[in-house]
Amino acid sequence: MSESSSNRKGGDFCNLEYLLVNLGRNQAAAERLIHIFLENAPTLCRRLENAAAQGDLPALRDVLHDIRSSCVLFSGNRCLDQARDIEQLVREHLLETPIGTSVPDWPSMSAPLVLCIQCMEAELAGFLVEREG
Repeated sequence: MSESSSNRKGGDFCNLEYLLVNLGRNQAAAERLIHIFLENAPTLCRRLENAAAQGDLPALRDVLHDIRSSCVLFSGNRCLDQARDIEQLVREHLLETPIGTSVPDWPSMSAPLVLCIQCMEAELAGFLVEREG
């Protein structure tokens, strides 16, 4: 792995140093996890967009949980915070939608999270390119 300060300490969306520490500095394992994230992220984004567009709260809850599970490995705190906020609102609406309360605009709420995941993808892909170069 590169020892550039941005990757050693973490970028804007990920903290690769955190990942390396948790993997006992196993660079090959870190790269495998990054590849898995890069393969799965587009599917997670599609699932999020579809569930939000359909207002399918159980599916939205499930994909948000999967997103959090994927992002936590890389200390993707921006994505984690956004997913957690939406997930809390989904839980509230699954339990009981208060009378007189408008239904959230799930697609508008989910769009920034999709962007955040895409930024994580770009950062992680850039790391791999830098590593190979």
